Amino acid sequence: MEGNDPGRHPLSGGGVVVNPVSSPGADATRLASGAQATAFVSGDDGTGLASATLVACLTPPGRGAIAVLAIRGVRAWEVVRELFHTHSTNSKKLPADPELGRIWLGRMGEKDSATAADEVVVTAVQIDPVPWVEVHCHGGVEVVRWLMEILEKQGCQPCSWSDFERATSRIPWKTAASLEMANTATVRIAAILLDQYHGAFEKALSDIQFSLSKNDADETIRLLESLARYADVGRHLTTPWKVAVIGPPNVGKSSLVNALAGYQRSVVAPTPGTTRDLVTTAIAVDGWPVELIDTAGLRDETGTLEGQGIDLANRAAAEADLCLWILDASGPAEWPEDSLRENKKLRFVVNKTDLPAVWDSRESGVLLVSARTGAGLSELVEALAKWLVPDPPATGAAVPFTPALACQIEEALTDIRAGRIEKTQQRFTALANQAR
Repeated sequence: MEGNDPGRHPLSGGGVVVNPVSSPGADATRLASGAQATAFVSGDDGTGLASATLVACLTPPGRGAIAVLAIRGVRAWEVVRELFHTHSTNSKKLPADPELGRIWLGRMGEKDSATAADEVVVTAVQIDPVPWVEVHCHGGVEVVRWLMEILEKQGCQPCSWSDFERATSRIPWKTAASLEMANTATVRIAAILLDQYHGAFEKALSDIQFSLSKNDADETIRLLESLARYADVGRHLTTPWKVAVIGPPNVGKSSLVNALAGYQRSVVAPTPGTTRDLVTTAIAVDGWPVELIDTAGLRDETGTLEGQGIDLANRAAAEADLCLWILDASGPAEWPEDSLRENKKLRFVVNKTDLPAVWDSRESGVLLVSARTGAGLSELVEALAKWLVPDPPATGAAVPFTPALACQIEEALTDIRAGRIEKTQQRFTALANQAR
């Protein structure tokens, strides 16, 4: 295992994990999957908070002007007092008891060293029920690593920012939503997760539990249906929808991907079969995260490098959330095989409408675009949004905001529709217990 210091040195050879990596999505989904929290996150002090004194870097790893180290635990203030010296001429030590709202400027470093120190700002974020102190230091990678090491020597336990968030929050659904927000790519997705952070999903679960307690199957079905309608949105808040751009060679698939992306992501050449591998491009469509997949042109070609690319294209089409079959207005129309044409995920787009047409594509009822001139691109983007998210959630709507939560809601709806009320009750009891 390597450290994440700039040189990626092995831990055995001096490399250091500046901020241990923990997947926010995995942590947020932990509530739905029932996995146990890490030992130092689940304390036994009656508040659900850890007894250890934790330290985490809250700012992203890498070079920056300022980094923020958070120290939280019963010994947080004591540890910082030992390492920090103020610039005050009256007293070099911090007061015995922290004061909220006050900021101290000084130097922090090795306990017994008078010279090795970084100029930092210290403030107490919280005193009760558990002290929480922040140290704002210089943002260089080595400075952060060094200060984290010093704090660890004083008995602090390093953890990732996501585990720190789990330890500091007493409202698990808020924690789960905030961890997911760290991976959002658009304002629209962030707004949906903020609604869940402020209690939309938690309230929906409470309403469902209440209807189950009354054995009201009809009301439970109604409530679950209103939640399950956004299950697919919940699966893609931090995981983009995959849109495969497929079709025969030389119809302008790569040019269309480049036009939608706004820059040249794929190599474009007049020679058919230029694209051999899958080329992915991240874009936003009406605020929804989308991964475009440029593919090799589909034709009968086996046993060659191009044939391998065609195999990859077929696989991408099978796994995608949506497939765009590209037709060439300036050449003979090449339609997909019947097996693919029956795919409900398939949509047709006619490209190269800026060139003289050799067939009447206007009567085909498909979208007409020109990747070269940009004509029809806005209509294509609008259509993509409707194809991917035909029923977007309104502001404040409850959304099962991880793939695991979406799956559980759909399974619960299946159970209640089949009359398995007791099983549905057990499912929601378990879900509520995981959130405590």
